[in-house]
Amino acid sequence: MYYSVSIMYKSKRNDTETPLWEEQIILVSALDETEAEEKAIKFARKYETEFDAANSGKVTWKFYQVESVFIINDKLEDGVELFSRFLRNSEAESILTPFSD
Repeated sequence: MYYSVSIMYKSKRNDTETPLWEEQIILVSALDETEAEEKAIKFARKYETEFDAANSGKVTWKFYQVESVFIINDKLEDGVELFSRFLRNSEAESILTPFSD
C-alpha cells in the first residue's frame, strides 16, 4: 500500500530570529501506517542539514515530527488524492501569504 506522509522540519539559526518551518509530503510504500511512519522518520533524519548562510550565520534544519500519515486507497494515476486536510482560516491565510523578499 502507499501512504502520503507529512513531515515537519524546524530551522534553527545562531541569531535570535524566529525559526522557519518546512512541511514536506512524501510518498511511502508500506504494509501499514506504523511502517509508513517509521520509514518516513528514517527518510526525514537523512534530510536534516546544517550550513553557513550568507547573512544569518549557521542554519540547522532538523526533523521535528511526522504530522500525519494518509493512506492512498486509489491506484496511482492522474488526479488521485495524495493528501488532504482541513484548515482553519488563519492557517489558510498563512499558507497563501508569500514570503517577502
